[in-house]
Amino acid sequence: PAYGASAIVAGYPLNNPLTLNPASVGSSIDAYGPNIYQNETVHRQIFPIHASVQPGNSGGPLVAPDGKVYGMVFAASTSVANSGYALTASEIASDVQAGEQSTAPVSTEGCQH
Repeated sequence: PAYGASAIVAGYPLNNPLTLNPASVGSSIDAYGPNIYQNETVHRQIFPIHASVQPGNSGGPLVAPDGKVYGMVFAASTSVANSGYALTASEIASDVQAGEQSTAPVSTEGCQH
């Protein structure tokens, strides 16, 4: 999407029913940081987004008003109110494709405490 494009964050924030929140999309950027297990550095292509992002939105889609998927929401900003981050559709495309063809169970690994 173009910088400033309108979007929708869909998810279940704070375990509420399906909620659709308006969003605007920033320019995609390359981000480097630790994985969720804090044991290696990963590279991700992400969109900063201006939207209400809360627990329960992670893993939900960032979609255009016409239904095109821009990406997947994965984090809220800890320093800027009403801001968050989404992995770009191209960043998650290979995982989506693998999931469509997978027939065997996989581990979710352990939770961080």
